Amino acid sequence: ANSVHVKQLNICFSHTELRVLLLGWKGVGKSSVGNTLLGHRAFESGTETQQSLRRQAEVAGRRVTVVDTPGWDWFSLRRTPKHIRQESKRGAALLRPGPHTLLLVLPIISTLTVRKRRTLEAHLEGLFGDNACLHTMVLFSCGDWLGRLPVEEHIQRGGRELHRLLEYCGNYYHVMDSKRPGKDPGNVSDLLDKIEEMIRENGEEAFLPVSMEEDSPGSSQDNTPEEDCSRGCHLQ
Repeated sequence: ANSVHVKQLNICFSHTELRVLLLGWKGVGKSSVGNTLLGHRAFESGTETQQSLRRQAEVAGRRVTVVDTPGWDWFSLRRTPKHIRQESKRGAALLRPGPHTLLLVLPIISTLTVRKRRTLEAHLEGLFGDNACLHTMVLFSCGDWLGRLPVEEHIQRGGRELHRLLEYCGNYYHVMDSKRPGKDPGNVSDLLDKIEEMIRENGEEAFLPVSMEEDSPGSSQDNTPEEDCSRGCHLQ
């Protein structure tokens, strides 16, 4: 019992540091999200990210470390080049001992099909293992597109596949206007609060993804079926 209390005490202090890995398709605005999260132009937005980059800033009383990664193919894990998949893994390694949250960036204007949802889940599981969904939060980018419409209402209208993706991620989501870095600190602070809530839900543990060197049997990226059903992580 004592060792448990010591562990919890230590973790309380570690919440002053949050480690976030930005993931998602090509062209969804991951770099802009990173800039908004850190409050300044830390990443080059508007151009295709070629390699994982780590940046850090003090945000709302916490040291926030963000890694931006190259984008995935929209329709197939196998069509995402091997070096891009490796960069996603290297991005996680840049956040040792592991990211607290995998932030899956999804434009609010995107329409999810079965294939696109399965592709996102196949990337998460193929690259980071079956427990990745426990540490994944959906970050809706282009939040300004909503206008006055509450994000909850948008989700209700979003259809079955969006609901299934959010369920897969434990219904952790946030919406962000990524066009104006530093203009809405309250929104960023709310996101960090949700990340801390996720950490508590996960027993105060950082996520330790599959290492660069090891691919567990059956998770070889080149053998993943294009229409592979998500597995191992269905939260009721």
